[in-house]
Parts: sequence; structure tokens; C-alpha cells
Amino acid sequence: ERVDIRPFISNLPFGKTTDDFSTPDASGSTSQAANIIEGLEVGAKVLLVDEDTAATNFMVRDERMIKLVAADKEPIVPFIHKV
Repeated sequence: ERVDIRPFISNLPFGKTTDDFSTPDASGSTSQAANIIEGLEVGAKVLLVDEDTAATNFMVRDERMIKLVAADKEPIVPFIHKV
């Protein structure tokens, strides 16, 4: 609860902030970002990501999405760009 997900998500719909993020109904991307940040905060040395349940748009931006959504309009920094 109350997690700073700005390293992965810069803004949310309806003006919700990402520096003190908490919600009972997070999207797949925001939920995954919060879980990773929480894991890092407690000192996790390894993160396991289940490919079948991972939020694809959080994990990577494919060529089609890069063409459809300009980088300056995309609020999500893909996980693959951080590791």
C-alpha cells in the first residue's frame, strides 16, 4: 500500500498520481509495477515473473505499439527497459 510506481508508470487516468499509489482495483500494469517495487523495497534478490499472467504492455513495447503510441504519450516504461 502507498507505493511509488513512478519508475514504471508516469501518470494514470483521471489525474491519479503514481508517487503514492494505492487502489483496490489496479490494472495489470499498475499491479505488476507495485508488486515489483514492493519486492525491491524489502530487498528481494530475485523476481519471478509468470509469462502467462504478466501484463504484456508492462513487460515490453512491441514495434506495433511503438508506431501507434508516441514515446512521449506512453505512460508506461516497460520492465525490459529497466533491467
